[in-house]
Amino acid sequence: MSDKVIFKNLFSFLFLIFLNKVSSAENIYIGVASNFFGPIKIIKEDFENKTSHDIIITGGSSGSLYSQIMNGAPLDIFLSGDQKLPKMLENNSKGIAGTRFTYATGQLQLWSNNKNLLHKKFPGVLNSTVIKYIGIGNPKFVPYGFAAKEVLQKLGMFAKLKPKLILGKNINQVFVMGYFGNLDLAFVAKSDVIIKNNEQKGQTWDIPQELYSPIKQDAIMLTSGKKKNGVKDFLNFLTSDYIKNKIRNLGYIVD
Repeated sequence: MSDKVIFKNLFSFLFLIFLNKVSSAENIYIGVASNFFGPIKIIKEDFENKTSHDIIITGGSSGSLYSQIMNGAPLDIFLSGDQKLPKMLENNSKGIAGTRFTYATGQLQLWSNNKNLLHKKFPGVLNSTVIKYIGIGNPKFVPYGFAAKEVLQKLGMFAKLKPKLILGKNINQVFVMGYFGNLDLAFVAKSDVIIKNNEQKGQTWDIPQELYSPIKQDAIMLTSGKKKNGVKDFLNFLTSDYIKNKIRNLGYIVD
C-alpha cells in the first residue's frame, strides 16, 4: 500500500472521529441556584474542556427556578439550593426519579463591610446600635434566607431585628448589597465570600451549625434532559472526586 493511500485512509479515519464528536456534542441547559453561580462557572469550564458538550446556565433563586421549570422552561438539570424543591419535582414527574442527589451542603456566614462593626464578636455584633440594615435572602424563596431566619429565631432576636431586615431576591444580591455598603450586616453564603471578596474587605463571622438546619443542596435530572447523554456525563462529572474537592475549596461541605 502506497504512502498516499495510507495517508488518505488515515485522514478519512480522523475525519470520521471528528464528525462523530461533533454529532455527539450537546447543549446542556442547567438551572443553578444563585449561591452556586460562581462554582458552576468554574465547573462549566472544566467540563467543556474535557468533553464536546456546551453548558448554558440559567441562574436565580431556587424558588424562581422551580417556578420556571413548572411553567415549562426547557432545562435539563436543576441544581437547587435546597432539597425540598427537587423532591417536589421528582414527585410531580418534572424530575426523573432516581437521579436526585445532594451535590453540596452550604455554609451560612455573617459578613460586614461597616468599619464600626469590625472586630466585634458574634452574636453580640447583631445588637450594635449602629446597625440600620441587615440583609438576608427572602426566607420564602431563598434557602440561605430561611437559614438566616432560623439563626435569628434561635438567638431570640428575630422579632427585635425584623424592622431592620432587607430581603434579597437571591443570596448573591444580599452579598452585593453588603459589599457596596448598602447593608450594615449581611447573611451570606460562604462561597460568595471566597469567590467574590478578592480584596478581602470587611469581616466574616462563622455561624455555629446548631443555629440552622443543614443547607443540603440537591441536583436532579429533568425530563428535558432524559435523552441527552451529555446530561448523564455532567452529573457523573459533578460527583467525581476531582470536582468534589473543588466544591469543598469553594466553601461547601461535600460527603
